[in-house]
Amino acid sequence: MGIMYLEMRRNDKKMGMDETKSFLRDARVGRLAMSKDDEPYVIPINFVYFNGKIFFHCAREGQKISYLSTNSLVCFEVDEFLGVRKGCTPCTSTVKYRSVIAFGKAAFVDAVDVKKEVLTLLVKKYGGASSGSFDEETFERTLLVAITVERMTGKQSL
Repeated sequence: MGIMYLEMRRNDKKMGMDETKSFLRDARVGRLAMSKDDEPYVIPINFVYFNGKIFFHCAREGQKISYLSTNSLVCFEVDEFLGVRKGCTPCTSTVKYRSVIAFGKAAFVDAVDVKKEVLTLLVKKYGGASSGSFDEETFERTLLVAITVERMTGKQSL
């Protein structure tokens, strides 16, 4: 039996797909949720959203790799807290936010040309420049992971 996904309950807060992708592309920190043997695990990561995939790099061993090697199904989330809209009473106050949740499958990327392109995009996103080059040792010790997004929703309250 497959997983049943519920539709977003509050369609009035649903972001359009272009806005959802733009927010995902610009977000600085994402949270990667994984599961292994019915044990959940979530971690913050730096990433780039490129060509419909979410990419991140990491070491070749560790808990994240153990989880991804066992179960490639993941959930990825980004959000932005924008403040509080005060109501007349505490219960009528609301939070202003934007968020994106993506579901997909993670796979390890070995293609050197993809690694080079994605690592360059990561450096540009987080370092502001893309000068210099990557040596062979960098490619050997760096593992690149691509999440192929199968389903994604954006939600906001501004």
